[in-house]
Amino acid sequence: MTDRLPDAFFLPVRGGSLFCLYHAPQGPVTRGRVLHLHPFAEELNTCRRISAQFARALAAAGYAVLQFDMHGCGDSQGDFGEATWQTWLHNAHDALSELNRRAGEHHDNMKQLPLWLWGVRSGALLAADMLRESETPCQMLWWQPVVSGQQVLQQWLRLDAAKEWLNKGKERHETAPTLSEQLKRGQNVHVGGYSITPALAKELNDVQLTPARPHPMVPNKLVCMELAASGASPSPGITKQMQLWETRGWQTLARSVTCPAFWQQFSDADASNLIEASLAALA
Repeated sequence: MTDRLPDAFFLPVRGGSLFCLYHAPQGPVTRGRVLHLHPFAEELNTCRRISAQFARALAAAGYAVLQFDMHGCGDSQGDFGEATWQTWLHNAHDALSELNRRAGEHHDNMKQLPLWLWGVRSGALLAADMLRESETPCQMLWWQPVVSGQQVLQQWLRLDAAKEWLNKGKERHETAPTLSEQLKRGQNVHVGGYSITPALAKELNDVQLTPARPHPMVPNKLVCMELAASGASPSPGITKQMQLWETRGWQTLARSVTCPAFWQQFSDADASNLIEASLAALA
């Protein structure tokens, strides 16, 4: 089957517009809807190539897929330093409405199409938050999820600490406040070209990958793909998360997939194992 080019467009929303890519379902049967929720800051860019590969694979398998850049991220309007978690949550709901509209053009009863929220890294946190605010039944696919916004923030702030270590031979003011201290003082901090506000940091510290209430009318499936060495089992942290979601009534499936950590840096990493395993799990 010929690989179709996605439809690129800007979606008007409150506060500007979001850059979107819509991948129309291919083949005679539309199998479902998939909304992509990208990771934090620069991880959006390092994950973009492999996310695009999976989006095309989903479309080829008959899924309607929408990718979008959140406010202040990628090619969307706004500055990252203006963004808040609530803004991104509103963006996700607006993007879902657009996905539903477009998917309805390919299926007589759009609501019959299964909906998957595909969260990469911190995108899994956003997916869980969406469920707490939506009555729409859906399934979830996580790629290498982080379990809290605090973890996201700490990992990002460590980049500055690593830079300090690399420059330890240079003159340094030992009394200079750390980035965490600056945030507590109400100051913006700058890491890797991104400005993080105290407001965003506070929101991140409050976000957890806690189980959402399942929809009573449909099976609720949660698929988690964790990247690991060949033959490894899901980590204790992921296993614990799956158990927590199972206690709330979710059907869970965790898989360890041999694949490079492509979110850590730009590379031409082969993610075919991850893509094939994810397609099989959705099917």
